[in-house]
Amino acid sequence: MEPEGTQEVQVPQDASPSSNGESGGKKWPYVLIVIILFLLVGGAAYYFGFRNRRGSEEPTPTPTPEAISPTPTEEPKTTGSPTPTKKPTSTPTPTLTPTPTSQSMTITSTASLDGWRASNNGGNNTWYIQIGRNATLTERGFVSFDISSIPSGKVIDEANLRLYQGEVVGTPYSSLGSLILDHLDYGDSLGNEDLNASAISSNIGTLTSNATVEWKDLIVTNALKADISSGRSRSQYRLRFTTEATGADAWARFESADNYMSTGNRPQLVVKYH
Repeated sequence: MEPEGTQEVQVPQDASPSSNGESGGKKWPYVLIVIILFLLVGGAAYYFGFRNRRGSEEPTPTPTPEAISPTPTEEPKTTGSPTPTKKPTSTPTPTLTPTPTSQSMTITSTASLDGWRASNNGGNNTWYIQIGRNATLTERGFVSFDISSIPSGKVIDEANLRLYQGEVVGTPYSSLGSLILDHLDYGDSLGNEDLNASAISSNIGTLTSNATVEWKDLIVTNALKADISSGRSRSQYRLRFTTEATGADAWARFESADNYMSTGNRPQLVVKYH
């Protein structure tokens, strides 16, 4: 008995090695071609399938480029502090100051303090106011106004001295020239000493240069203001011709506060103030 597991293989008689080898050798090239075709077909299918698969996939969106922020333009730098723009200055409307109402008052001369004084120490303060000459003397006239009734603290706008020429004897204006005024302070009495007393202001103006019988006026605003500022209670004046010399009678006579000539036109100081 032969050991188990050992069998003799029986080779069929009709299968000769030479015939089998020839047949197998002829089939091998075909098998190889089939394999190559299979690989080519498979590879092509894989390739085209892969492409179709990629095409069917959603395309990856192309990222939108971010907007580039514009580079800020640098403002020009100024050297030092900038000059501020000036605002237009509006012109204020001026407030109009109302024009004060001017008031007026008329002061009549003081009878005891108007008249004349002569170069021979004579005179009169109860007749008219006389200015002129004769063969032996020359004369000057005087007039005085009490200004204490002018309200204190007022501004004097104007003061007008008015004398009424009521009579003319001879030719005083052609012989002696114009009648002029001195601003004087002779106080509460009229005496011979006042004929040539020093004046506050000499020749402050011309009262008249003609013989017409009428009112004669002279603005004496500055003289009145000076009296008020100095605290005087009177404003007093002296009348004289520009030429004083003895000779033929030549007189200019003005009404006094005594109304000696009966004209009723007593000396006046017309004061305007506010």
